[in-house]
Amino acid sequence: MARRIAAIFLLAVWLPTAVLAQAPGAPSLAPVVPAPAATPAAPAPPAEAPQSDRWLPVVAGLGAIAGVVGFNVAALGLQALPGGLAYGAGSVVAAEMSVAMSRVYAITSAVAGGLAGHFAYREWGREWSAAAAGAAETVKSWWPPVEPELLWAGAGAVAGVAAFNILAAPFATVPWAGGALAAVPLETALGSRLVAGLSGAAGAIGATAVYDWVTGHTSDYARASVLAAGALGGIAVGNVLTGTLGTLPYYPGAGQMASTAAGFASATSQAASRFYVIATGVAGAWAADWAWRATTLPKMPPGPR
Repeated sequence: MARRIAAIFLLAVWLPTAVLAQAPGAPSLAPVVPAPAATPAAPAPPAEAPQSDRWLPVVAGLGAIAGVVGFNVAALGLQALPGGLAYGAGSVVAAEMSVAMSRVYAITSAVAGGLAGHFAYREWGREWSAAAAGAAETVKSWWPPVEPELLWAGAGAVAGVAAFNILAAPFATVPWAGGALAAVPLETALGSRLVAGLSGAAGAIGATAVYDWVTGHTSDYARASVLAAGALGGIAVGNVLTGTLGTLPYYPGAGQMASTAAGFASATSQAASRFYVIATGVAGAWAADWAWRATTLPKMPPGPR
């Protein structure tokens, strides 16, 4: 009898336990064995920041040159290009033609210098900026409020046209003009600076648009337009400070029709005019960049610094 009672008691205890163990969601009665600690996975390498397109500045620069050359040919003809192919022996190069050739030299040398400055910044400028980060407060006291890459490219453009003037000086004020240079009214010389800025900016933006259309690249046309407007504004201010805004020499004979009330530009002033148009254009672009960044970059919240 005692054995039967013990067997019934064990059955009564074991049966509900077995049923509960098979029920879904029931806690397991097996002894808990701690799981081995998981080995931490190696961190994934950081994603590389996308590099800006290295060829876009080259395309924009070539577009600026093409814009100036295209305007000269469309408005004045082949005689407005350097080389003297449209002139015979003993020819006299009209005022609007000689300043047109100077435009080509000015923009071409500025593009070459600007690209040199741009790639110099890519090679050395970033390391220099990183080295100067430790003295940030000192740098802020004198560093111009301009985007560094634009600063280097602009300085390179000014250096490029200055270098061209120095190298070309032993040969001629306007090399390969094809003949003696006619007197240039100051109105025509100053107006040619505006034509250089307008045609160069239009060519650069147009070439950028074509490049984006072909490659799928997306450029910041708002900022490009601001920089172009700033460059044109700088050229215009430089002209006004010289004495007059100038008259656009956009047709053959414009030099003869221009007013001579402001006098004539000297023969050597063509080289100076090439430098002035680039220097004032770069200064205007820098000022526009400063204004653009001041209005678009996030500002620090008010409060103690």
